[in-house]
Amino acid sequence: MLDFDRIKEQVGCNEPATEAQIKICNLRLKQNNLPELPTDYCDILKIFNGLSNEDASVFGVEIKNNNWYEDVADFNISYFNGNSAQWLILGKDNFFFFVYDAEQKMYYIVDRDTMDDECSSPDVAVPINYILRIE
Repeated sequence: MLDFDRIKEQVGCNEPATEAQIKICNLRLKQNNLPELPTDYCDILKIFNGLSNEDASVFGVEIKNNNWYEDVADFNISYFNGNSAQWLILGKDNFFFFVYDAEQKMYYIVDRDTMDDECSSPDVAVPINYILRIE
């Protein structure tokens, strides 16, 4: 479970996303043969549309002209370059990606170079706390 008060104390938090922004993001992902955002991640976006902590970030939706928060659709469309995928990259730091596997319905922290698992969980809170180093 995420401790929203602790998140607000320890990391940068963007304004909440709207339902319309989330729908636009999911449409863009689908048009590019990528899975839609998981529901529990969307619930977090409605509270914080992006989180950042030094070199780490959890992506938001419909982020334009912002140096602190990245857009999940833009990042994945660029990363996968038109190829379909079963997973989405939802955040990153200098060494790891925070990913969601749509087929397994699992979240992972994976090494950016080797794609080896560092940790996995069906609970979105585990990789968010890990990638942002929330204590």
